[in-house]
Amino acid sequence: MLNVGIVGLGDGGLSNLRSLQSLGQKQARIAALCDLEDNARKNAIKELGEKVAECADVKELLKHPIELVIIATPDVEHLKPAKIALESGKFVFVEKPLATSLDDLFQFAELAIAYPGKLLFSEKYSFANPVLATYEQRGRLGKLVTGSTWYTMWRCDRIMGGGKWRTEHAYNPCAGGLSHNFMTLLLFNDSPITRVRAAGQVLTYHENLDNYGGYDTMEGGLEFADGTYVQWHICLAVQNDVSPFQHRTVSQSLQFKNGALLYSPDPLEDRLFVNGEREQITPEPSVAEWGDYNKLLYKRMHLIDLINPVCNSDKAVRRHTVYHGMNVAAACTLAFQSAKVNGAWLEIPRELQTYS
Repeated sequence: MLNVGIVGLGDGGLSNLRSLQSLGQKQARIAALCDLEDNARKNAIKELGEKVAECADVKELLKHPIELVIIATPDVEHLKPAKIALESGKFVFVEKPLATSLDDLFQFAELAIAYPGKLLFSEKYSFANPVLATYEQRGRLGKLVTGSTWYTMWRCDRIMGGGKWRTEHAYNPCAGGLSHNFMTLLLFNDSPITRVRAAGQVLTYHENLDNYGGYDTMEGGLEFADGTYVQWHICLAVQNDVSPFQHRTVSQSLQFKNGALLYSPDPLEDRLFVNGEREQITPEPSVAEWGDYNKLLYKRMHLIDLINPVCNSDKAVRRHTVYHGMNVAAACTLAFQSAKVNGAWLEIPRELQTYS
């Protein structure tokens, strides 16, 4: 059994809590919860339904008997608690995006070297049914040739981080949303992202956008080390239920040498073809069932990329590593910068293009 502490009890922290609780205590036990806000801690304890250590500071949390620390603080505040937990000898998992600045990413790169195998990262959509089906066929599909990927968040009038959606930092829709898509792309390409370009638009929420900087929509491109090019699009301007994406925010159309994936806005339209033959994809659920499915995605991610590496570190086969997280976070950071300079191609630093 793995004893876990969670730092940050907002949306990300609660998603991790629900998933770990559903795994059962033979797999993992939540031993301590940490948040600066009293109400956040009390709400998490109430949802958990049992008494665990309740801490206002990560150093206090580390006094309790735990092996793994989950960092689910606001995006710009991942580095400090992760560093403290690593220095105490713990395994550390960081929610996406790993960081929102190159400076923080360079420091994470140093931590990954200083504490090999201790810093964990993953992505829940890499465990979605259409992605799993495609991942299983990688050998037959051959090289990723090109594609397009979309992230459209519906009901964008909901408040997170004290402002418009994901405005706890400079309003970078790639870091807040499209990092999901970029991570899944790394499953199908054996080379890292090397450069990125972007253009953006401001459509709504002008007051918050003026305060935080950023965009409602962005589009651009990624180029990988092997020359593969993928287009991407993001929209965080939909304020109601009119989007065909609705609960399925991530969508992709990918062309491989020997096949193609359509990860559609409508789950009923998902298609995977290999060598001209249609492959079976386990259907994804309706909007009403999405909460339970989201928990399932986290459970799959936790078992493969958290629990397995911690409990079976010598034999663990991971879907993602922290180096994937660094590469994607760098792409998201530079996409935001590219949109500020009229869509120029920006190179990802060499240190953030490694997979080991």
